Amino acid sequence: MHMDDRFFEQAFRTVGDGLLRIVARANLHLKPMTLPKSLKRRCLADLRQLAVILRRLIFLMALAIELAPARPRVVKPAPLPDGVEDVTASFGPQAGRFGLVPRLSGPLPDCFRTLSGPRPNGPVAAAPVIARWIAMHRVLQDPAAHARRLARTIRRWKARGEAKPVVSPFDGRHRLPPDLALIAGTLPGLLGRALAGWYDTG
Repeated sequence: MHMDDRFFEQAFRTVGDGLLRIVARANLHLKPMTLPKSLKRRCLADLRQLAVILRRLIFLMALAIELAPARPRVVKPAPLPDGVEDVTASFGPQAGRFGLVPRLSGPLPDCFRTLSGPRPNGPVAAAPVIARWIAMHRVLQDPAAHARRLARTIRRWKARGEAKPVVSPFDGRHRLPPDLALIAGTLPGLLGRALAGWYDTG
């Protein structure tokens, strides 16, 4: 097995172990309806750190993928039969997804937004934590497929002349277990070398 393959295999396993620790700490596998507010806050903070590591691993894997030349294709939605209506818009919010690329920040960080009501007391809903766990677990089940999808997105970025992504040092690495801290500290350098060939107008 190639050294890169061994690195990715070990790294994804380590992220999976970190995810399992969060699940066990909050008993998420029992699908609780609520969690203590402090526990939910801690779980979400840990999940955010794992998400950064997971996205960077997928990004590094995607940069190494050589795609076949893109073929133009036109996808047309199949027409609905007479009398059939598309009702998917009425389904409401669906289960969480794991975005391979972080969302751009809004005008203000959340901590500067005014509160719309009083802070809840007592247990709070566990659903956001469970949804994030499940979304990350799905990525870990087949990271190569997600890397191939991101590789196609990267190809489109390069075709549009997008600026080279900037990979900053990992914030809060001292709060991670040693195995995760090692991976988090290694990724910025590996990504920097992988991005060296990206055309940068700066």
